[in-house]
Amino acid sequence: MTVWLERTTRVEDKPGSGKLRHDPDVIIDNFTLQRYDENGTVQHTLTAQQMRHYPDNDSAELDEPELLYRGKLTPTHISAKHATLGRDGKEAILRDNVKVLREATAGRAEMTLSTTLLYVYPEEEIARTDQPVRLTQGKSVATGVGMVADRIKEQYVLESRVKATIERARRP
Repeated sequence: MTVWLERTTRVEDKPGSGKLRHDPDVIIDNFTLQRYDENGTVQHTLTAQQMRHYPDNDSAELDEPELLYRGKLTPTHISAKHATLGRDGKEAILRDNVKVLREATAGRAEMTLSTTLLYVYPEEEIARTDQPVRLTQGKSVATGVGMVADRIKEQYVLESRVKATIERARRP
């Protein structure tokens, strides 16, 4: 009996033994993470309904993530159904119903972007995708496949199959 009990409860490091499975070690509901600059000002806030951390590859999965960029530039909101954070937190992969909203300013209408997949690099404030994209600002609409967005330069570059209808600016 003792030999059988010892053998059936032994944990081995063999592949497929279950020790290296992709199971979460931490689950946090109503997750919030904030990044500050050197002056203590919030630069961006990441929230999610749930965050699950996986120790086997040091990644995190987020449900209903929302990223809010603040700082000196126009606030920008990014949301999706799901996201994966890489090991060092320098890349977030947002997928399923990805939405970007840059708030309106006194001289510029609100801008929205929608796609199915978006790679976000929070520290550089850059995002990219190789998927179809739809950009809307006021009555202007642009669509294309593939995009690189630079929040600091306030540039959104559509890479291929671009079609656009641009609203004519009104003269004062």
